[in-house]
Amino acid sequence: MEAQNQSEPTEVLKRMLPPPLGTFQNREDLIKHVRDFGANQGYVVTIKKSRKDRRVILGCDRGGVYRNRRKIDESKRKRKATSRLINCPFEAIGKKEDDVWVLTIKNGEHNHEPLKDISEHPYSRRFTEEEVRQIKLMTEAGIKPRQVLKALKQSNPELQSTPRHLYNLKAKIRQGNFSGFTSFDLSFSTN
Repeated sequence: MEAQNQSEPTEVLKRMLPPPLGTFQNREDLIKHVRDFGANQGYVVTIKKSRKDRRVILGCDRGGVYRNRRKIDESKRKRKATSRLINCPFEAIGKKEDDVWVLTIKNGEHNHEPLKDISEHPYSRRFTEEEVRQIKLMTEAGIKPRQVLKALKQSNPELQSTPRHLYNLKAKIRQGNFSGFTSFDLSFSTN
């Protein structure tokens, strides 16, 4: 019977390493370190919970489970509900201790394969803080979205953002939801 178990195919996940522990001068450096390391390993890190001056809990973007907020029975849905969430247990914690931020790993494991190409992920299509400022200035100057995106792609040929991302950002600027954005806070709907 044991010989049969050995011949059964086993699912082997490529091991994605957690970021190295360390201390950082500020919260943004800590978050950037974890996100950059995760992107090189094939996973995207998001902020799960945060208290600006005390701590930040970072997790894999695949962590959590789908929440049926409207309480619609699956059999009565017109369209199938889907989610990227598969309850990935990865979690890193940054705490401020004596004017430095200390990174610890609560759970460094993932329950999914790494991304083959990080450019396929919505995270790679975010605008940087400087690009957001340029978009705001060009929008206020009356430049058309097509020309704004063309100018951004000339200055950054690796820009993955689409016109939809630009329209969503412009809507946030018009609604006054623009203040306080950093490159870490930008999240756009791709609808």
